[in-house]
Amino acid sequence: MRPANSEVKWVEIDLRVVRANVRWIISQLSPKTALMAVVKEDAYGHGGAEISREAIRGGASSLGVLTVREAAVLRRSGVKAPIQVLAPVLPSAARDVFKWNLVPTIDDLSQARAINAAAPTSGAAVHVDLNFGLGRWGISPRDAEGFLEALSRLRRLRLRGLSTHIDYVPGKNAVEAEEKLNSFSSLAVRFKKRFPDLVCHAANSSVLVDFPHRQMDMVRVGNLLYGVKPSSLSAPIRSPWSFKARIVSLRQVERGRSIGYAGEYIAPRRMRVGTVLCGYADGIAMEPAERFISLGSGFQYWGVVRGKKAPFVGRCGIAHILVDVTDAPDARRGDIVTLPARRTATSSRVPRFYLG
Repeated sequence: MRPANSEVKWVEIDLRVVRANVRWIISQLSPKTALMAVVKEDAYGHGGAEISREAIRGGASSLGVLTVREAAVLRRSGVKAPIQVLAPVLPSAARDVFKWNLVPTIDDLSQARAINAAAPTSGAAVHVDLNFGLGRWGISPRDAEGFLEALSRLRRLRLRGLSTHIDYVPGKNAVEAEEKLNSFSSLAVRFKKRFPDLVCHAANSSVLVDFPHRQMDMVRVGNLLYGVKPSSLSAPIRSPWSFKARIVSLRQVERGRSIGYAGEYIAPRRMRVGTVLCGYADGIAMEPAERFISLGSGFQYWGVVRGKKAPFVGRCGIAHILVDVTDAPDARRGDIVTLPARRTATSSRVPRFYLG
């Protein structure tokens, strides 16, 4: 579906690119490794339901979110695939886990008891997360044996998975990351002797790319799905996302004239300046508040119109940006400018159009 000519700003998401990214990810997995598509935060701003459906059609076996509320939104939209809540579930949300048919992650016995109490008599599968240094949640590896022993006394719970998310940043701490992945793998081997069906998973996008031998039973992929390369290693993935806006006004600005808030920007030459009706309220809040643009300083941010760069001039406003279209002399009112925007910060008020 394409936007009408009257739309002044919108986001386009190319589902053909999403499908190609999923195919490439699947091609990198060993035959026994499953793919969990991470669709937290509305699929990184791409639309949780739409991306979930594409990922499952492409071969993902499950979906990952952070909260029960996110999962409930997917269920209401008709998504039927297995959904795991990757962050620890609050004891007060235990009943909702079963209302929406979810797989919870736990790292505390109070959570486990609450889920056990709310579970049906047929039982409930849970995943236990271990903390190998990231520090956001998870039990200490040295406490894993005792925790699983206590868990075994909760009769309605079945240990289904063991996970971790290490503090790896590509190009920063690869040696330490390998050591932690090795430690987790050793624990996984030991616990699989007791729980043969245990699903062990530690690989996110960056671990999958940089440590492909650590795929284990499942990988949790978010960034790669959305065309974000978390490593310098070459991968044929692309971004399906683009933020676009139409030029609503064009004017000539003479050399030496000040424009924009506080008159901070002084035109270094005779220019053509266009206005687009989007700004930091839409997620394009990228310019530091005290950043001044002076003669000859260059530009840090720009859009693209008719294949030419259109640098931002002056400050980004709450709902408008001025762009220099001098180098696109054919630019006209109504032309489309492709703009940089943080996907997860882009306002939900900006309409999404899905292609392909």
